[in-house]
Amino acid sequence: MPQTDSEPIKIFCRGCKAKLDVSGLEPFSQIPCPECGTLLRIPMRFERYLLEKMCGRGGMSCVYRAIDPQLVRRVAVKILDSTNEDISAETEYFLKEAKIVSRLSHPGIIPVYNCGIWENRAFMTMRYMDNGSLERHLKAHTLPPVPVLLTQLAVIAEGLAYAQTRGVAHHDVKPGNILLSSSGEAKLGDFDLADVSETKGFSPVRGGFASPAYVSPERLFFGAEDYRGDIFSLGVTIYELLTGIPPFGVIGEPEELLERRNKKEYPPLRQLVPECSPELDGLIERMLSCSPEERPEYKEIIRILKDSAENWKKVESGPGTETRAFFSRFMKRFGTKGEPL
Repeated sequence: MPQTDSEPIKIFCRGCKAKLDVSGLEPFSQIPCPECGTLLRIPMRFERYLLEKMCGRGGMSCVYRAIDPQLVRRVAVKILDSTNEDISAETEYFLKEAKIVSRLSHPGIIPVYNCGIWENRAFMTMRYMDNGSLERHLKAHTLPPVPVLLTQLAVIAEGLAYAQTRGVAHHDVKPGNILLSSSGEAKLGDFDLADVSETKGFSPVRGGFASPAYVSPERLFFGAEDYRGDIFSLGVTIYELLTGIPPFGVIGEPEELLERRNKKEYPPLRQLVPECSPELDGLIERMLSCSPEERPEYKEIIRILKDSAENWKKVESGPGTETRAFFSRFMKRFGTKGEPL
């Protein structure tokens, strides 16, 4: 429906730079610029922001690309879905997420700029990451080169380690929640399930199993985990990004998912990716351990990821690079038996 806000909505044409008043036009519709014909999208006003388009939708909220006219910058605006049945409880959790992340200042975590309630809808604004998620790039086969990817994942591990020192566990680490900027920065977002724990030990996780491919065994069994659940999920994420397949599958009942984790029947990382070092292969195997006590700590994870990035560069520049790359692609596609995976 047309916008009825009394404050006019004005935009600049990216083609001819003409300033246009688009008040009263249908939000998110497209019109040609009357001066040069460039097709323009009509924004929608929300609080002080101009929403340009929806970037994604989750179970409880939508994320929009937007402009902050006051600071003249592009931002991401996350808005709680008003159709949730228990909107008051969801609003409390939503604003709690914003407050948790606003206290975390780290290069590996997407910063939150603002939060509040406007027309009975909770929202938060964050840095806009304009190059999409690692999940999107994985599906499109446009992931960064492996040395760059491993360096980015090391930054994510540093962000998780930083959050852990402040008692924060993420509880939903996966490629879809790691976002990239156009300059190659990688940052972790979507702290919907995060919690702050003042004491050591497992804490219950709200929200069930929204991402069954990445959930830890202890969360499947107890419905609870600590920061080491994030280490397990990060291990699954690294394995999937390097091989193209998640180690434990993506669907199934909790009992099935737990059994797959116990059996550990996934192919070793080096079997699918021959360039992988024994150290990185062993690291991922320990990160995917069913026992939280057997998983490595962040300090070791960060060191091995950084070392592996440097070593990978040497392997890629050495003799036989094309042969190894062909063999790696063959293994990813057909496995050890020559049959499509």
